[in-house]
Amino acid sequence: MTTQPERLHHLLDRARRGVILPAEGEAPAGLVAELEADVHRYEEVVVGDLNEVNTGLQRQAARAEAAITRVRQAVERETETVPVGDYL
Repeated sequence: MTTQPERLHHLLDRARRGVILPAEGEAPAGLVAELEADVHRYEEVVVGDLNEVNTGLQRQAARAEAAITRVRQAVERETETVPVGDYL
């Protein structure tokens, strides 16, 4: 059994050589439509997966930024209560 791409390449090769049969003439259009539908489904899955990963990364970045803010605030509080001479 040949796959869609193999069948399409076979038909395109025959068309280039000018030996395609009239009955074969419509086959490429159907194969291309099937391949386009496969690509569309694949893109939906990939884009969905990428969106999910992107959302996770945005959440991680927000948590990291919040942690940095808390650390900065803690450092600021500590430096306000310690006399300057204690740092030297």
